[in-house]
Amino acid sequence: MPTVDLNLQPLGNPPHAPEHLAALLVSPALQASFTLTLPAGLQALYQAWLGRFLQHHHLLHHASGTALPASVVEDYGQRLHTALRQWFTTAEWAPLHRALRLHPGSPLRLRLAPSLRAMEQWPWEELPLDRALWRLPPRDPALPVAAQRQRRPRLLLVVGQEGELSLDGDIRTLEALARRGRILLVTLRGPQSNPTRLRDALGAAPGWDGLIFLGHSTADVEGGGSLQLGDGQWMSGATLEPSLRKAADQGLQLVLLNSCSGVDLAHRCLAAGIAWVQCFREPVPTEAAAAAFTALLRAMEAGKPFAAALEEASHQLRRGPWTGTHALLSAYVHPEARPFQLPELRQRLQRRELLVLAAGTGTAGLAGIAAGWGSRSTAGRREWRMLTYLGERDDKLIVAQASRMVAERLAQLTEGRFQIRVDPQPDLSSSEMFRRVSRGEAPCCYGDVYYDKVLQPLFFAKAIPFGLTPREQTAWLHYRPRKDDPWPFHQSVYPRIKVQTDTLEGLCSFPITCTGGQMGGWFKRELASVEDLQGLRMRIPGLGAEVLNRFGVRTDLELNAGRVIGPSSIEPRMRDGRLDAAEWIGPHDDEALGLHDLRDLGFVYYYFPGWWEPSTTTELMVNKEALARLPADHRAALETACADTYARILRTYDLRNIPALERLKRQGIQLRRFPPAMMEAFEAASTAHLDELARQSPETFGYVYREWKTFRQRLRDTLAVTQFTPNGLSA
Repeated sequence: MPTVDLNLQPLGNPPHAPEHLAALLVSPALQASFTLTLPAGLQALYQAWLGRFLQHHHLLHHASGTALPASVVEDYGQRLHTALRQWFTTAEWAPLHRALRLHPGSPLRLRLAPSLRAMEQWPWEELPLDRALWRLPPRDPALPVAAQRQRRPRLLLVVGQEGELSLDGDIRTLEALARRGRILLVTLRGPQSNPTRLRDALGAAPGWDGLIFLGHSTADVEGGGSLQLGDGQWMSGATLEPSLRKAADQGLQLVLLNSCSGVDLAHRCLAAGIAWVQCFREPVPTEAAAAAFTALLRAMEAGKPFAAALEEASHQLRRGPWTGTHALLSAYVHPEARPFQLPELRQRLQRRELLVLAAGTGTAGLAGIAAGWGSRSTAGRREWRMLTYLGERDDKLIVAQASRMVAERLAQLTEGRFQIRVDPQPDLSSSEMFRRVSRGEAPCCYGDVYYDKVLQPLFFAKAIPFGLTPREQTAWLHYRPRKDDPWPFHQSVYPRIKVQTDTLEGLCSFPITCTGGQMGGWFKRELASVEDLQGLRMRIPGLGAEVLNRFGVRTDLELNAGRVIGPSSIEPRMRDGRLDAAEWIGPHDDEALGLHDLRDLGFVYYYFPGWWEPSTTTELMVNKEALARLPADHRAALETACADTYARILRTYDLRNIPALERLKRQGIQLRRFPPAMMEAFEAASTAHLDELARQSPETFGYVYREWKTFRQRLRDTLAVTQFTPNGLSA
């Protein structure tokens, strides 16, 4: 669904109370930036309304005296909404009004900068938009959302400390849905609702589609909010976030915070990769929250997507006796979220499948239930194991999410009948993973050939210094010299490569990642000539390292006892002085590793381009026999899942590198282009090095290199005629 996105940033100081806002508008038909002048007194109006709302509903801790009548709350609410709408109708909002006219019905997604936290509490949903308003997190989440799984939704219900709260009605609503076969429900309540059980439950396979919290919560910007669990303990959003990430990896799409002051918790949920969050931004009456919850679930059971169902909940609050509560209900959305709804009911759950975990069930029971679900889901179905060189600590990197994306897309395409279980093996070399897959010990793996010198002839499917652009690399990975070739040309070298005593003839491969062009790395000093490289200690693997060795640069294999320095080790080595320079990928992932935080140590110069990896790709390596045993529809689904992931990774890098680079520049990072004389020297040295490798290994490296050069020239001759190149950009 197309959306209209509006990003608001403060202009001037202080940033938390600006007089002007910078607005960035992005829509399919219109992009614009404009300035807004904040009306004086809007924040005071909001606080005045909120104070009377809380007093009317007896939500103030120091409440005393007679409650205010509803008419007073309505009067102050009308003043606030009138002020907001009058501001919204001024001429300075014209670009947004135009975009809304061009996209009737498209939701407006609003993002407020972190320093505008007070404005995030305002009832923006009350603007006259004629469409839904969804709230984006203050910053783009590092993690993408998982694909919704085609299964009967599994919901985890967490009941907080009840005390004076009356939550039985909400719980009965969910249990009724479970009895009707609409959901599978597990409940943590009373003493079982504690931090340990909650973490265990969130990490239990095969995962959850929705998480519901009923109880008390509080705001806390730094800690990400807090939940009070059934045993009375408080758990912060920051503490909960790692467990939410694991749950999101297994398909968690929706979090319903049926509690108070949930904005900070919503931010943490989205940061963990969850698609949708419902919350109340301030304290609200328990009865109102319950009514909204019931209306939301009924609408979803009737087949409405979550966002539309939330509108039904808001209408229910407007019709009820809970004056003003509707203005505090919000939907938070991940930038990559897709619509979420309950699948159509196909059949009633059998009695043995109805899972309602009562308050007395312990961790062992939860694990047993999870295992039962897993065994049932594989009956008559297919599951593969995917070895991967990346561990859980690398999940914040876009490239590390490819294996999970493939698995989720495959499960979605096959409605769960063909699934892949990702098996991290960070201590296993890529060549050993490839060998095991070729021998049939595992059906597939996700490895990085650049981390293994034995696989050097395969670098043409990864990256070559001064090699192919992303467009050219994509074509190369599918290039067949003859129409009847069974596999792309670069795969024909697999039988020629030996790992220990085995060849890789049992392998085939499918591209799944493309990072696009990369950066040239972080340096402590500016570079004027190649002489400045002499003796430099730099983290860089592969052919780029070998070329730089010619200029006296000391690289990974020398600095790390013959092994590549992995992503999680880059920042610590830069911090403790063992590295003078380092490269990883580009603005987003470099920022995710924290490399920008080392500017106080002198790493302030960020060079480009990354000529050693002009377009970096990685493939899913698959055992040929395992692939041949797949039915035609499952093979097609696997190929589609890989192709979709390849395109998704590339566009994710492109879209997230834009704001990441802007942030780096605002923080004082100095962008530097390698001087022309250095680039000429690098290119000459790269050509000489590739020629030398081809002479040393004519039947492997040289075999691919010769065809690659011919392909590159033929393609560029064609693109010189067919491709339009804007001024200032290279082809």
